[in-house]
Amino acid sequence: MRFSNIVLAQLLVACLGLAATSAPAQMSLLPPTCASLNGEALDKCVRDITVTQIVPKLEAVEPPPPDPAMPANCTRVLAADLDFCIGRNEIILSCRNKAKYPDFAACFSGFIPNVKAPVAANCGREKADMKNTCTARNTFYAKCLGEPLGYFLCLANKGKLPEHLLKP
Repeated sequence: MRFSNIVLAQLLVACLGLAATSAPAQMSLLPPTCASLNGEALDKCVRDITVTQIVPKLEAVEPPPPDPAMPANCTRVLAADLDFCIGRNEIILSCRNKAKYPDFAACFSGFIPNVKAPVAANCGREKADMKNTCTARNTFYAKCLGEPLGYFLCLANKGKLPEHLLKP
């Protein structure tokens, strides 16, 4: 037991000795002109000899256009669109399996007729903050059903699909 305490004490002394000898090595990182300074004078000396870095000007990047093949957040749709939203999302997720369905568009257009299409919403049942959204949705939903993949993008754009989604 005593032997291990002596060995531990010697190791501790050796570690402290190493720590004490490493302190001056850190000072050698200072430029020679600043080595004898400390405090404010050292700070000013180091700042004066440090080269100012030029920061490149960042330009705004436009966000990518919305992808109609992305699943919709069904928790944020009106009750009239909920069944359609869930069915559409299930089809999108299934059709992404390239091994089973190599052609996404053919897969989606083959399965979407099996999903019950949304009908006019009863806006009287909606909360006060959603009544305007519901009324606008009822105005455009029939037109937007013509492109079921972009249905929710069409509703968000008041009955128009974004330009990049229009077929030539």
